[in-house]
Amino acid sequence: MLIQQNWEKIKKLSSGFFRYNVESKFKTVEPQSVIINLTYWCNSRCVMCNIWQIRPKKELTHEDWIEVMKDPIFRNIRNLTVSGGEPSMYKDYVKTVLMFIDSMPKLTRLVVNSNGFTPKKLIADMEQIAKACQKRGIKLGANVSIDGVRDVHDSLRRIKNGFDLCAETVSGYKSLAKKYGFSVTVSSLILRQNVHRYQDMVDWLKKNKTDGSFQIVGFHDTYLKNAETEKDLSINGDVKKTFLEVLQSILDSKPAWDVGRYYWADMINMYKNGANRTSPCPFLTDDFVVDSLGDVYYCLSVKAVGNWIKEKRSISQIYYDPKNIKFRNNLPKTACKKCNSGCDVHNATAFDLKRFLYYKMSGKLWSGDINR
Repeated sequence: MLIQQNWEKIKKLSSGFFRYNVESKFKTVEPQSVIINLTYWCNSRCVMCNIWQIRPKKELTHEDWIEVMKDPIFRNIRNLTVSGGEPSMYKDYVKTVLMFIDSMPKLTRLVVNSNGFTPKKLIADMEQIAKACQKRGIKLGANVSIDGVRDVHDSLRRIKNGFDLCAETVSGYKSLAKKYGFSVTVSSLILRQNVHRYQDMVDWLKKNKTDGSFQIVGFHDTYLKNAETEKDLSINGDVKKTFLEVLQSILDSKPAWDVGRYYWADMINMYKNGANRTSPCPFLTDDFVVDSLGDVYYCLSVKAVGNWIKEKRSISQIYYDPKNIKFRNNLPKTACKKCNSGCDVHNATAFDLKRFLYYKMSGKLWSGDINR
């Protein structure tokens, strides 16, 4: 079993390296990863996100999603992330996620995000999803967002007893994971209001023997619709020194040969020295996003490149449209320069690899933009 697992990892890395460093230089490669924002309804009231204010009157139904999945672009998808809003608020949540699994014949990895505020429902739903993934041999990851311990999280999400509800969800997921063999992760956002309490979060994760990951707050006019909050939430002034110490702590916590070290070293360089980003991004090569309103994105940090409902075009036609490809190819010169997103950056760095090896051998970051 171990030999087979290692062989699968080698094949994945080899395939990714070829796509990123050879194939993508000559053509637009078929995407292998997709984020589906199943709904924009949300039962949180986060200070750093305005999605909860959207409250859409009409979103894609389960039957609509069945039609979406007929697009050939999904036949080669290997990694699916289901997100929102709060995806579990979608009327046919489990039914639709199971349909996604059945509609993607090459799917090997499913990640389901949640804010964790309805533990009983989430745990019951996760068991059904876990059963389906176990049956298909799909690696399942259950992710819960927790941005700090107790009052910190509650104040950022503005949900009474929110931390306790999330902790109950994590505990329930971990119990299920013992039976169905999936991973449970807590993701934490770093912003002005919680940067001084970073160590509390680290200590809680260790005490509860739970894997955690960290992301730096970002500001966008698109998906999060939170650009106006930057002055209140951004990392600058009196918290910058602490913030850089936190980034260094995260970097130091990574094993010597963890490719994730590159991203955190890059973020330190960006915030400390005002440098441009050099960390590779999967959304420039083989990731994309589809949402419940019909919008198609190469990346949630920039505008949608089309809407399959309004335009009466398929997702494939939008994705491969030469004008859209030109727009994506120009992003390293524009939006990517100061982007701090760590979404799936671990895979992108592993597939790009040359940047990490250069960093490892020289102690320096790659020179040039993201896709050079």
